[in-house]
Amino acid sequence: LHIEATINGEPAEFLCAPDETLLQALRDGLGLTGTKEGCGTGDCGACSITLNGRLVPACLVLAAEANGQQVGTIEGIAQGH
Repeated sequence: LHIEATINGEPAEFLCAPDETLLQALRDGLGLTGTKEGCGTGDCGACSITLNGRLVPACLVLAAEANGQQVGTIEGIAQGH
């Protein structure tokens, strides 16, 4: 799938499999490795990102769900976005 989103305030495009999580896409596809995998069940918070301003666990969001959305990662927070 071809995904277009705004990540940390910048337009981004990436390809993902239909079953790929946003965590996998951020780390493996986009090189944003600040988002970490912890428990894989959304309980620990290590993979927390913002999706349209709402804090969500990236391990429970499909990458395809980010299409057309605003995504914020720890890298964006560190840069002041």
